[in-house]
Amino acid sequence: MKRQTIPDPVILSLVAAKESSRIPSQAAAPADLRQTKVDEFIGARSLKFKSEQAYRRDLQYFMNWTQQSWGTVTRRQVAQFKQYLLQERKLAPNSVNRILRTLKTFYKWMLESEYVASDPTTAVKQEKVPEAQSQELEDEEVKRIYQAISEISRDPQRDRALFSVLLHGLRAEEAINLNVEDYDGQQVVIREAKHDSVGEVPLTRLAREDLNAYRQQRQAQMEAAGQVLSPQSPLFISNSNRSKGQRLTYWGVQEIMSQLAQQT
Repeated sequence: MKRQTIPDPVILSLVAAKESSRIPSQAAAPADLRQTKVDEFIGARSLKFKSEQAYRRDLQYFMNWTQQSWGTVTRRQVAQFKQYLLQERKLAPNSVNRILRTLKTFYKWMLESEYVASDPTTAVKQEKVPEAQSQELEDEEVKRIYQAISEISRDPQRDRALFSVLLHGLRAEEAINLNVEDYDGQQVVIREAKHDSVGEVPLTRLAREDLNAYRQQRQAQMEAAGQVLSPQSPLFISNSNRSKGQRLTYWGVQEIMSQLAQQT
């Protein structure tokens, strides 16, 4: 009797079965798209490292407080965020004002870049801060310096504003590093303050008047040239022939103060 041929074995693939038995892996957490906008905002500005870190730190307060996308934040939520900073984080009014200013600046850029349809920060108010105190100088001495500025200065309005700011204890380097956006009508924000300096400096009424007048002068000059005074523009600029319109330098401040000292 003829023996039957045993067929070759067929190996079945179990890959599909194994795959179906696996527990579905969790999807990777999506990248925080809010951070990409912060990165773009920072990249659009000419910032020194410490200033960049200050902006990021301020915006991180808000990102830690809520997970909402930038475009869905409401005015009410910004007001609630302010109360959170004051009541739960117990930050000083100056610090709260700085964080809110950073958030306002960010949303202004977002609106101009057409990333949001409206700015939810427009209604939030700054916290009141204690009345500023300038450095102790005799009234007559201050009057003599202001008089000298009006008599010998090439740009009296700038030099009045500069002297008024320096009277509050700012270093020359801190004053020249200020940008237009670092003055909010009440105080100046030193984003690169030394370890023994205050980051927010409330200004006296006289200093505010001098800075307001100087800022208006700058705006008028820019408009006459068909340009816009950018928030990132230097607050104090040079008027020398070699560096006209550029940021005032440390040596420029020294020269101004030296000339005033000779007159008084």
